[in-house]
Amino acid sequence: MTGTDASSPGSGRLAWLGTSLTALLLFLSFGPLGHPFWAFIALVPAAVAAAFRPEWRDWRRAGFALSWVLWIALLVWLRHVYPPLGWLGLVLLTAYCALYLFGWLLLLRWIFPACAGAGLPARLLAIAGLAGAWGLLEWTRATILSGFGWLPFAASQTGNPVMLSLCAWVGPTGLSIALVLFNLGFARWIVRLIESYREDARLAPVGPAGWLRRLTPELYVGLLPIAGGFLALLAANAAKATLPHDTLTPAVVQTDFDPNAKWDGARLQEHLRLAETMTIDVAGSRKADFVLWPEAALPLTLESEAYVDRLKALSAVTDTPLVIGAIDRRGAGYGNAVAVVTSEGVRKPAYAKRHLVPFGEYVPFADFLPLRKVVPIETDCVAGTGPSLLPLSTRQGRTFMAGALVCYEDVFPELAREHALAGADVLIVVTNDAWYGREAGAYQHAAHSVLLAAATGLPVVRCGNAGWSGTIDPLGRAFPVLEEGSVYFRGARLATPVRIPRERQPETFWVRQGDWAVGLGGLCFALAYLWRRRRQA
Repeated sequence: MTGTDASSPGSGRLAWLGTSLTALLLFLSFGPLGHPFWAFIALVPAAVAAAFRPEWRDWRRAGFALSWVLWIALLVWLRHVYPPLGWLGLVLLTAYCALYLFGWLLLLRWIFPACAGAGLPARLLAIAGLAGAWGLLEWTRATILSGFGWLPFAASQTGNPVMLSLCAWVGPTGLSIALVLFNLGFARWIVRLIESYREDARLAPVGPAGWLRRLTPELYVGLLPIAGGFLALLAANAAKATLPHDTLTPAVVQTDFDPNAKWDGARLQEHLRLAETMTIDVAGSRKADFVLWPEAALPLTLESEAYVDRLKALSAVTDTPLVIGAIDRRGAGYGNAVAVVTSEGVRKPAYAKRHLVPFGEYVPFADFLPLRKVVPIETDCVAGTGPSLLPLSTRQGRTFMAGALVCYEDVFPELAREHALAGADVLIVVTNDAWYGREAGAYQHAAHSVLLAAATGLPVVRCGNAGWSGTIDPLGRAFPVLEEGSVYFRGARLATPVRIPRERQPETFWVRQGDWAVGLGGLCFALAYLWRRRRQA
């Protein structure tokens, strides 16, 4: 260890206190119990602790332990998913996710203390590099090994339209980078205050004026994304207020079937009658432009003529198109599909899920692993090949194109981006959140749909078997369907209408350019890494 990396007294307490507070604040940043505000200070305790160079051994132990505890707390609902497989996932998947936060904490401990005594350009490079490293790690977690992009830091901003407005420019990962940048800038200010007191023991406690005199340039840089968010929100509101638009009114059918009982053939007719009854009830007023069913609403394929005939008759009786999650035979397997059904039949094309869930819809290395799928269908799911858009018409005669996402797919922003580039006017998400139990899982999942709406500038209509159903406007403002204040219920409801411009609008900057912020953040991290190696040498 070099002289510039000498540890401070009380190293163990410092490491555990800093990482514990960060883990707690990160947990409180996410819904349904948390608040977006906490995300602006969540990383500050760990950053301040790292600035005073706790022992590497203490930092590693505390960093991984608290990262793992945090992910267990966030994903505790996994135990409901097909026990005992869910318990295994709770242990292994949370440990895997913890590795990414742990890796970032190691980089924090290595780079952030080197800001002491460094010039302003080097300090700015350090915090930009650490923010870029966070974005790279999030992007990697969402990409490799099939990807598990659950709960990026940006998902904490559900309900904060100011920060969500940045998604249209930098994407969800870019918003995560912006949040980290503010945290590190704020932490540098706190470290500066502490250093000032240490340098001059004669200083009396300062008031707000003294704090302002010690504001650091890093804090100003961290504030830039917030200022950008305000400007982006004002511009977006002004543009959308003057656009001629049509109103789209969806209805959602929340079947609330037990995820295992849904596949029970003995209960098929009961479930079919319930879905039909709820559809007739909600469409009877003739206010809905279409009725949306959840993912794989019933264990019947679109090849079943009897099933399709009943759907056609249901659409005719209600005079309303149906958009249903369905099973679509594809070669030797099946597609987890979304299809539009009218009184004339199934409209083509249907959309098939493209990003499949390992162990849910297929078993990787099935010849070597003694495991089975969660979904009780013998054959594997076959991935779709492209962003097939679904044509829908309103009661006023307007035809629009819907880009569908099935369940877990809204966790992957690139899929929604492809829909937007293909010409989608609205995004539709069908899911089966009954696997999560009635805890935080459904709220966490819905946060990803909020990010998609804000990033693509397209409204989202969402329907879950049990969980979060409703609509999200292009600014990321969510309007869940509730019963007695809860998203968990069985029934059918009209959702809050969404507005669709009459003329095709330009894609958002993020839709056109993709995850450019990740590349820029990666470049900043590479430069910060080289600077730190040189300073260490």
